[in-house]
Amino acid sequence: MPAHRSRMVRAAWRVLAPATLLSAAACANPGSPSGAAANAPPPQPVAAPSASPAVTPAPAPASASAPPASASDEAPIAPSASAASSGAAPAESAAPEPLPAVKVVNIGMHIGGGPNDNETKAPIRSSVQPHFDAFRACWRSVVDKTKEGDFGVDLLIPADGGKAEVSHPRTALKGDGFTDCMVKAFEAIDFQKPRKGKTKVSYSLRFTPERK
Repeated sequence: MPAHRSRMVRAAWRVLAPATLLSAAACANPGSPSGAAANAPPPQPVAAPSASPAVTPAPAPASASAPPASASDEAPIAPSASAASSGAAPAESAAPEPLPAVKVVNIGMHIGGGPNDNETKAPIRSSVQPHFDAFRACWRSVVDKTKEGDFGVDLLIPADGGKAEVSHPRTALKGDGFTDCMVKAFEAIDFQKPRKGKTKVSYSLRFTPERK
């Protein structure tokens, strides 16, 4: 071998020999660090990122386009006039119809069997007198209200007074219901106790239309 090549081989060996020895050592002890890795500083621990505080979402603002509250939500509805009136006290009854313009007077009273003095007639007269307006009301049934007329009836008054038995109604006045109305008016009278016990009386009235 020429001398110059021998020198080149020895120079290359000097360069490659350390690397060859290191490779052989690494293969013999794989767990040991090699080269720059053995001399590298240990890794520094990395701090875990801190958890960011929870953020509470702010309440959403009320929509400007929200519909206004209805009248039923704002205040109770007042009851109607008809509903209020249904719970109110009943209205007063209508005013009675005015009585006919006619005058009623007693023109005769005869007590059967007597006596026919004023003292004996007084309790009968005072019993009938308060009912003259009921007799006037019967005048509505008379057809011709321009002429006066009479009405007579017989009364049998109990000994203790009270309701009389009414019979033999008589009149020349015409009108459907007039006679029945007069009989019912006499039947409604509570007579005072007669002075002479059970008493039969013939009683007559006169109706005179009032002139306007």
